[in-house]
Amino acid sequence: MATIRILLVDDHTIFRAGVRVLLEMQPDFKVIGEAEDGVEAITLVRELHPDIVLMDIAMPGVDGLSAARQIKETQPAAKIILLTQHENKEYIQPALKIGAAGYVLKRAAADELVMAIRTVHQGKSFLDSNVTSTILADYRQEARSGTETDYEKLSEREREILVMLAHGYSNRQIGELLQISPKTVDFHRTRIMKKLGVKGRVALAQYALRHGLIE
Repeated sequence: MATIRILLVDDHTIFRAGVRVLLEMQPDFKVIGEAEDGVEAITLVRELHPDIVLMDIAMPGVDGLSAARQIKETQPAAKIILLTQHENKEYIQPALKIGAAGYVLKRAAADELVMAIRTVHQGKSFLDSNVTSTILADYRQEARSGTETDYEKLSEREREILVMLAHGYSNRQIGELLQISPKTVDFHRTRIMKKLGVKGRVALAQYALRHGLIE
């Protein structure tokens, strides 16, 4: 029986520990590494080459969607399953467009997570049973109509900066993390507010909370 090598990515240490115990109860599962944010995940994927990346979405700094995008750009063969509490289309549709192979809710049964990992490892896709019908209907409808939500109008870089701003990071701190100038961060912030129709950092934070971008 071939071993499925898994990288576990979540910013909550206790949650990671619980998931690790669950996964390693399976004789063919092995957690080969853990990361607590998107930046660390990108580095470990490059170093460890896991079969499966099991990753949360809402994390400080580089979130799961942004990390997934960067991983798929540099390691297109990587198989990513997003394990999250968010079941709204603002997350699921971008995840599918990025190329995530699986999307599982944290409230799913343990055997569903195990099934997701096995299914994705076989080269197939897996979407949580709790959101399949709604998400597919919304996805097809929006594909036909060509409509976009305000969030979908944001570029990947703008989504990264939105999350960081909502967490209270300064322009300087964001610039250092993303290796861009504070002036460039401010330019992105202005564009984000225009696209979302909000004004000021407080309104950005409220938007992020309301749409589940931060906890």
